[in-house]
Amino acid sequence: MLSRYLGVSLSTARYHLAGLQRDGEIYCRKEGGHLRAYPLWATDERSRRICAVLQQKAVRAILRIMLRGGYLKEPAKTNRWISGEAHLSQSTVSEYLGVLLDLQVVGKKTNTEGHAVFEIVAEDKSLLSTILTSYDGSFASRATDNYVSLWEF
Repeated sequence: MLSRYLGVSLSTARYHLAGLQRDGEIYCRKEGGHLRAYPLWATDERSRRICAVLQQKAVRAILRIMLRGGYLKEPAKTNRWISGEAHLSQSTVSEYLGVLLDLQVVGKKTNTEGHAVFEIVAEDKSLLSTILTSYDGSFASRATDNYVSLWEF
């Protein structure tokens, strides 16, 4: 809970969230008995699901690795390669790649050796890069790493 993390009352947290929404800084929505706060770009269901997935530290690590590149000559981004780079088990990487595939953030193709290769969908690269950069050391990053339900209260 945001109020618990900040050490303020629930009414104080709601007051300030209402102010942030009024000033156009965030977007709030009541879902399942909870008020959830989202960045302004998260206005559709897919965007809100992406926000929820990005609360997972492992997902952010996987996406950072997948976004890396350009001047680096890296092998194809297979599950095995991503898990080695992220220092996560292959089953964990597989689970999160499945979620990212469902959200159509990641695409999958087969390479010449018959292994599945994963790439971030082109139209999401810029947005994900911006989000992940803003997450580094931010309040949201520290809070979600400590308490996954940051946006629920």
